[in-house]
Amino acid sequence: MRVVAAAVVGAVCAGAWWMSFVPIGRSLCGTFSSSAIGCVGVVYLWVAPISAVVWAVVAWALLRLGRWRPVWPTTVLGPIGSVVLALAGGLTVVGMRARPPEVVGVLVVTIAAGAGYALASAVTAGYGERRDGAEHRGQDG
Repeated sequence: MRVVAAAVVGAVCAGAWWMSFVPIGRSLCGTFSSSAIGCVGVVYLWVAPISAVVWAVVAWALLRLGRWRPVWPTTVLGPIGSVVLALAGGLTVVGMRARPPEVVGVLVVTIAAGAGYALASAVTAGYGERRDGAEHRGQDG
């Protein structure tokens, strides 16, 4: 259940991230820059990272509200795994030379984030748990 909850939170926050930075980037491209390279610089160097940090904090808050303990390993490793999986998925789509609609980008990012947060949750499942030491003394407690 822990892995599923982390996957849902990661997928929701990644979908919201994508849906928030695309319109913001489109609106800023008309005001800040007149060239295409300036627009790419504004969107990918400023808007996308700032909104990613905002949505990572939202993911932390959602997991914290769900009484997730400890929350920080999952919220640190989740975005890292999400970026790696999103790059792999995006490069796979590009490698297939497909011309998918824009909604496929949202799906790739959302599925990758869900898998990244689920993987982070599975990896950090035993982190920070209290142990009584009985397993080291040969007692069955």
